[in-house]
Amino acid sequence: MLRELELLPVWRLRSPLAETLSSARAPETGPIIETQIVAMPVVEVSAESVEVVAETPIVQEDAAALTAEIKPPDIAPEPVVQSPWLLYCPQAGDSPSQQLLQNIVRALRLPAEEVVLHQQIVSLDQVKTRFCVLFGLEAANQFLNAEHRELVSVRGQLHTQGNMAYVITHDPRAMLENPQLKKEVWQDLCLLLAQKEMESA
Repeated sequence: MLRELELLPVWRLRSPLAETLSSARAPETGPIIETQIVAMPVVEVSAESVEVVAETPIVQEDAAALTAEIKPPDIAPEPVVQSPWLLYCPQAGDSPSQQLLQNIVRALRLPAEEVVLHQQIVSLDQVKTRFCVLFGLEAANQFLNAEHRELVSVRGQLHTQGNMAYVITHDPRAMLENPQLKKEVWQDLCLLLAQKEMESA
């Protein structure tokens, strides 16, 4: 067992036979080195005696605060149409309808710089105007994002939407098919003209 542990010391022979054998041997060329086993004290380490130094966390500022971007204030998009008066008629593509609309603009007797005849599709939030004429029920519903079912239910009345006063009237095609409708269109336009006169007074 001691040999397996490699802890065997060098033992001296003390019996007479051992002395005889030792005297018959040739003189040793070197001194005998005695090996001693020195038992190292066993140090028991308990969990209580071990001091664990906790790693101090690095205090960092809130990442969101560091990376937050300063957002510019919300800016409303520039209106597509800006004019005191807007005549909205996107469905008038033929020459007779164009001529009829030009006659209506002249009949209003308003300064040219105050009137816009717009024939491209736009919506209410793209327009900045005070007085608006919507030609045709379909165009009016699209412009207002409404669902009016009959023109008769909304025609002949002055409507308001925010700061905008508007009327819904017949489209040029209907007036060309039935010239009697031109009178009703003029009555609708007069509602806006009267509102303008009242505001100017």
